Amino acid sequence: MTLQVYGPRAQAFVDLLAQFTGLRLVRTGEAVSVSRDTLLNPYESETLQDLVFDIVSGAAVVRIAAFSTTPGVGFSGDWFFPNPGIHYPQRSVFVSDVARAAGMSPILGRAIMGHILREYFGAARPPGQVAGAAFATYHVPAILTEAQIASDLTGQPIWTGATRPWEHTYGHINVRSYGPGLKFQLVMSATGELTQVIQPTGI
Repeated sequence: MTLQVYGPRAQAFVDLLAQFTGLRLVRTGEAVSVSRDTLLNPYESETLQDLVFDIVSGAAVVRIAAFSTTPGVGFSGDWFFPNPGIHYPQRSVFVSDVARAAGMSPILGRAIMGHILREYFGAARPPGQVAGAAFATYHVPAILTEAQIASDLTGQPIWTGATRPWEHTYGHINVRSYGPGLKFQLVMSATGELTQVIQPTGI
């Protein structure tokens, strides 16, 4: 299996991913697979479901270290690079942070999960090879994946042509614009904690 999850919140990560996709996921040791008798939930994102199928059936290894929250104060969802100073490995996902975002906006929580998986999948390599480190190369497709997930769940179109889905932080607000009617705003406290998600009107 090429989705591997380890760490103190490994099962919590798998449970959250199962909730977000509607797939029946099985964790055996560190390996995660999709159960043969799983059903496809039509009310969850097909983009996110397909991404999970692609990862578990692929030759490249997506290896995730699952923890509770971002160390210290703040919200980040994950760390692509390692933080050796406090002994956190590369591809660390903070499960409670993602769940907190989902509690404020189920759509955004799923989009963030898709972003993380797409980024890690882009950097993944077959066993024995060093995973990629060109973060910017994997980040742009991950934003598009976010947009596609949000579109799946809302029916709203995403940006196309010269305008592509984007994200930018203005002061304490992180804006993620997926399409003409699909802009999410993550409002942070002065210490970087997520305090509110402002969803698009009508969602």
